[in-house]
Amino acid sequence: MKERVQDLLKWIKHGWDRLVDRLGWARNKPVMLANYRGFGRNDYLFLTGRVLRDLAISHREADGTLRNLANNFKRFNSREIPGAKVRVEWADHRFDLVTDREGYFHLERHFTETVEMSDDELWQRASVVVTEVPGNADLTHHAFLDVLLPPDDANFGVISDIDDTILKTDVTGRFKLRLLAHTLFKNAASRRGFAEVAEFFTALQRGPDNVGHNPVFYVSNSPWNLYDLLADFLDINDLPKGPILLRDFGLPYRDRPADYQGHKMEQVRRILRTYPELPFVLVGDSGEKDTDIYLSLATEHPDRVKAIYIRDVRHQRRARRVEKLIEKHTDVSVHLVNSYAEARDHARRMELIV
Repeated sequence: MKERVQDLLKWIKHGWDRLVDRLGWARNKPVMLANYRGFGRNDYLFLTGRVLRDLAISHREADGTLRNLANNFKRFNSREIPGAKVRVEWADHRFDLVTDREGYFHLERHFTETVEMSDDELWQRASVVVTEVPGNADLTHHAFLDVLLPPDDANFGVISDIDDTILKTDVTGRFKLRLLAHTLFKNAASRRGFAEVAEFFTALQRGPDNVGHNPVFYVSNSPWNLYDLLADFLDINDLPKGPILLRDFGLPYRDRPADYQGHKMEQVRRILRTYPELPFVLVGDSGEKDTDIYLSLATEHPDRVKAIYIRDVRHQRRARRVEKLIEKHTDVSVHLVNSYAEARDHARRMELIV
């Protein structure tokens, strides 16, 4: 029954989208490419992008409540372009892709030979061109996607949740009106992070020698619709630049495998597979399932997790549950912390940072 209801709702959603397109409400809007950061190695590339109609979302820090509401409505009412042809160029390789029903294109490739990059920078660029849009062949768009290539001398990588880990969202709170207010009425400049979170993450990125470039990845259950806001938030709050791996918003449109264990688990496993020689520090909060996911991964990869930091959301029942989980895993360096100052002190004692 659940599957039938989902199929019906998906049919209604896509019917509405087709009606909007036929009425021409967004047909003449220019094409834009949602600029998601990718990651890889010199023999592997993973990136995701999305082709949309440009609804002119403002990114001004001084925008007020009404402007923020209008911008956030546009984010969640995105006009995706299915069937658009996309060309990705990476070093000497070229890939021709087609967007799916939600406007996404996905690229994951292993190369038989290592790719020669132009320099040794932490961030490289892939060129992306929207070469054809159904019904508007003259509407094309060109952009560059940043791709993270961690250096060989990285000490470790960092994987972090976003909501209520670095960004105050109240997603775990009792009063969901606060979460709704954050989502609808605020922008990247008016959203708030936690005290000393930027100092802690910057120290992790720089590592024990204080000069390193340890890669930082952000994995969240937030929807891709909020990608630009989250990227702006990281920049405004001086948090390290890194790939932001989000999930599709709303109704599922792709069948999931029977053993699918959720977006976060899938993406963290992908990162661990991509860098098999690199250990990681994992950061999350006690509000949802971060502790469960991270401890499960630490059990699967006992030599890959240097430390786990779980920010206590100060909910007594959840804290007790997390404490019991931690007690069962004495072989893992996992710590429930009340502040990032406390996390920094511990990481310094472990010689992860200076």
